[in-house]
Amino acid sequence: MTVTPASNHEPLICNSETMRYRPLGKTGLMVSALAMGCMRLGEDQELNTRLVSRAVDLGINYFETTRGYCGGQCQHRTAPGLKDKPRGVIVSGKGGIGVDTTAHEFRKEMDRQLEILGLTHFKFYQVGWFGWDRVSHLIKPGGALDALRRAKDEGLVHHIGFTGHDRPDNFIKCIETGLFDCITVPYNMVNRSYEPLIARAGELGVGVVAMCPVGGGLLACESDLLKDTMGDMPTASMALRFVLSNPNVSCACSGMSTLEMLEQNVRTVNDFDPQAISFEEMCEGVDRLRSALGDAFCTECRYCHPCPQGVNISRYMQLYNSWKAFGLVEGVRKELAGFPEQWRATNCNECGSCESKCPNNLPIRERLKEMRALEV
Repeated sequence: MTVTPASNHEPLICNSETMRYRPLGKTGLMVSALAMGCMRLGEDQELNTRLVSRAVDLGINYFETTRGYCGGQCQHRTAPGLKDKPRGVIVSGKGGIGVDTTAHEFRKEMDRQLEILGLTHFKFYQVGWFGWDRVSHLIKPGGALDALRRAKDEGLVHHIGFTGHDRPDNFIKCIETGLFDCITVPYNMVNRSYEPLIARAGELGVGVVAMCPVGGGLLACESDLLKDTMGDMPTASMALRFVLSNPNVSCACSGMSTLEMLEQNVRTVNDFDPQAISFEEMCEGVDRLRSALGDAFCTECRYCHPCPQGVNISRYMQLYNSWKAFGLVEGVRKELAGFPEQWRATNCNECGSCESKCPNNLPIRERLKEMRALEV
């Protein structure tokens, strides 16, 4: 099976009757405002095929994949839905790097992903799980960057991006190197820590793919507080509209696992006119909710890490924000229920090292105690 993506000279799929499109930085590409993250495709391959195929029919032209998702099956589950589809689909791949990663190893992983997907080339290939501390691993002689540059020379990769969860200031340094055409970072109503990075990317012409636009499912749970402040519509729809109101966001990449979810998200994107309400107006509504916590708001800088006991402090503090400021009680409960034992607040021995490092002077130990009530 071979899926032929867009070349530099062929038009992308742009179904303007059912989808809005935006520039992807200064790459010259127009991408669908709604992209499909394929990490949530399930074990029902018939459904996966219908879902991916239907997404293309609705005008989605960007699919984000990597081999490691879905227990190593993400790209196997994605490929059948793209078979025999019109030319012009963008499918991104992703490979991680470490201190010992060689150009040969990185190229081998790239080739393996192309084979699984049935592609002749990647429009985008991303350095995954990236951060400022890995730049030296990337650019070392005989490293992954050499592999990417050779792949570009051969036409196997057209653009280079990265994705990860490093601090915003570190990611700003990463894009200022000039090495990257696109970034993929988490961004949504309750996690706005990357807004300075997104603004800088806009200045530099770097494309921005916003992953987790509905907070990994958190914002799919309804909130009366959000409805009272932002309007009477499904919380997930509010979340997508917020992300897309940011003029520097190229697309919102949502992991959609049902046809109903896909259809609803497409309607939301197409019904939303970013000219009708400004990003500043959307932020005002979110800020009114956030003001419930005043200055005692986690900004997700992650200076509190690592916890000597292994507690995932930053995620607890993010969920605390979602609970207290946005009223997402059920969503917070569901996420906490899925925490592995080593992350749990019950491991906290109240040593206080996190509070001594927190620039916002948050009462972290007290908040961890409060959140235990939601874990029952």
